[in-house]
Amino acid sequence: MYGALHSPGYLLDGSALLELAREFTPRLELSAADLALLDLHGLGRLWPSSEALGRALLEGAHARGVPDSRVALAWTRAAARLVVRARSGLTLVPPGREAVILAPLPLGLLGLADEQRDLFRRWGLQTLGDLARLPAMGLAERLGQEGLRLRRLARGEDDVPLVPTPPPESFEATLEVEWPVEGLEPLSFLLARVLESLCRALRGRGRQAASLTLELRLVDGRRHHRLLRSATPSAEPRTWRTLLLLDLEAHPPGDGVQALTVRAEPTPARILQHSLLDPAQPSPERLAETLARFHEWTAEGRAGAAVLLDSHRPGAFVLGSFAPGSVGEARLRPPLWPRVALRVFRPPLPARVALRDGEPVHVTATGVRGAVGERAGPWRASGDWWDVAWSREEWDVALVGGGVYRIFHDRLRGSWFVEGEVD
Repeated sequence: MYGALHSPGYLLDGSALLELAREFTPRLELSAADLALLDLHGLGRLWPSSEALGRALLEGAHARGVPDSRVALAWTRAAARLVVRARSGLTLVPPGREAVILAPLPLGLLGLADEQRDLFRRWGLQTLGDLARLPAMGLAERLGQEGLRLRRLARGEDDVPLVPTPPPESFEATLEVEWPVEGLEPLSFLLARVLESLCRALRGRGRQAASLTLELRLVDGRRHHRLLRSATPSAEPRTWRTLLLLDLEAHPPGDGVQALTVRAEPTPARILQHSLLDPAQPSPERLAETLARFHEWTAEGRAGAAVLLDSHRPGAFVLGSFAPGSVGEARLRPPLWPRVALRVFRPPLPARVALRDGEPVHVTATGVRGAVGERAGPWRASGDWWDVAWSREEWDVALVGGGVYRIFHDRLRGSWFVEGEVD
């Protein structure tokens, strides 16, 4: 037997509906935000009759402040789902009577698309019984497999299996102390105890923590919140304790700690396939600790991986999270032509450039000096006039004494620079 629990018109979210349904069976599916389907097979030993089981479901909903809940019990999921949306209170559908009970119900319960609704209206169909009485062959010729699926639903026949909704995952650990704790050293022992139990729960569910939220309740009543995101997910308590201590060293709470709570954002555990040919890679946990120390030693926004900006400004980038991929993913097929790389000077080298007829003929800079033998350009670009404007004119020049360089003229400042060497 299957049951359907519906709470129309009430702000009962899916988690509360699942919590109510799990008091009766763990085999359930949240079909919609206000509708749960329950697999009630095997509960006959606990309830003397189907009506008693349905009454218990209604009483459980009333106890949670939802007096107008609906419950339908049937031997097919399709029948229970359709009946519970049409009839209030408790409805029992006897086995073999699904098509008869569903026949007078409106056709809109199937959740039809606009085209299907207009088509059935032109055919004169108004109820589920009208659709169920149509010949299967003719319906398949006009609507294909979708028509047969709708006809089966109108007759109360299941077309898909029940897919259980997994319980919500919550990973949180709290520790209260009798006396306030001050200083990082005693706090590290408390963090070790909390993180050990939290990471054990993560590993038991095959999860890792993508981020941790630390909440410290201080003696003066304030709450100190910190959110940490690691370069790679981890379930190692030692790694997370190191990251938290480094963060607290940079952002101290300011008063004694009375209680602490750690919450983890779970993510599936990594599945790694090591190679016998690729060089050994650093462990993600050690990498996360090293990056955290870099962030502590450097100023804000000075550590990470360079990410190009979607801009025409040459060399524009920002620093993002450093998350290297595997060596096998980074391996590229050798190109069919020689590679040309521009080794950029940061910052660009100030230069003196002699011009003839608007073209560079001699370049002088630190480590770069010579007459220009060949040149290509100019390439002009500008932008960001609404913020920090820039405008430049680029040339690629080959010096007589050797070396190919890219130079540019900053048109707003009137200065020349050597941007890099072409290798």
